Amino acid sequence: MNLLKKIVLILLVFYVKSFAQIKPGAKQISLSHSDIALASDAYALFNNPAGLAQQNWREFSIYYSPSPFGINKLSNASAVYHEPTIFGSFAIAYTNYGFELYKENTFYVSYSKMLLKNFFAGITLSYKNISIKNYGNDNTLTFLIGGLTYLTNNLRIGFAVDNITRSSFGNEDNQIPITFDFGMSYNLTPELSINAALQKEIDMKNSIRIGIDYQIIKYLNLRMGATNEPSSFSAGVGINYSIFEIDYALFNHQDLGFTHQIGVTLQFGTDKPRSQRIKDYLREN
Repeated sequence: MNLLKKIVLILLVFYVKSFAQIKPGAKQISLSHSDIALASDAYALFNNPAGLAQQNWREFSIYYSPSPFGINKLSNASAVYHEPTIFGSFAIAYTNYGFELYKENTFYVSYSKMLLKNFFAGITLSYKNISIKNYGNDNTLTFLIGGLTYLTNNLRIGFAVDNITRSSFGNEDNQIPITFDFGMSYNLTPELSINAALQKEIDMKNSIRIGIDYQIIKYLNLRMGATNEPSSFSAGVGINYSIFEIDYALFNHQDLGFTHQIGVTLQFGTDKPRSQRIKDYLREN
C-alpha cells in the first residue's frame, strides 16, 4: 500500500469516527442516539450509565458493524456485560475500531445506583488505546457521568457529560471531544416511546436528536430517528423473544451514505418485555 493511500485511509477513519458513528449499539443508532433519558439496556454504559441502575437483571450484549459505508477496513465491534447487585449496578465493556494502520481499543468499567426514589446516577471509566502504524501508540483515561429521573410514570429526563477531565492523546488538546447531552423520553402508550435529546460538543453546533420506538406486535419493535448536526436519519427493527433480543439498524449520513449494524442481547431472568421489567422494579422500590 503506497503512502498516499495510507494517509487517505487514516484520514477517512478519523472522519467517520468524528462525524458519523461515535458510539455503538444497534438500538441506539436506530434512534439516532436520542435515548439519553431512555437508557434501558446494557448499552446505556456508553450513553448514560445512570440507566443501568433501573435494570435489576443480568444482561450480555454484542454489537457489530462489519463494513461502515461499504468500507470493511472501518469495521467496529463491542461487547457489554451488566451485573446488578445490592450495592448498585456494575458493567464492563470492550470496543474496537479500525484496521492495521489505525486502531482504537477501549475498555470500560461502569457503576450506577438509585440514589433517591426514581433518581439514578452513574459513571463510566474508559481506558482508550490508539495505535497508528509507524507513528506509535498512546493511552488515556476518560470519564462519563450521567443522571436519570422519572418525573411521572411515563416521563423521564436524563443528562450525561462525557470526557469531563478533558483528556486527550499526546500533547494535542481536544482530540477527544467533551460532550454534554440532555434528553427527555415519554411513553405515549405502553408500546410507544418518543425520545428527544440535545447534544452540545465544545466548539461545535448543537445537535438535536429525535427517535421513536414502537412495539407494533408482541415480539417486534420498529424504530426511527433523525438528527440535524450532522444531518442524518436512521431506522431499525428489534426482535424480542424469550431471553433473546436481535436489533438491526440502518443509518444514513449526508456525506457518506448508508450503513448498517446488528446487535444481539441476552437478558437473563423472566421473559417479560424490557419496559415492563423496569416498571415492576420501580414499583417495588
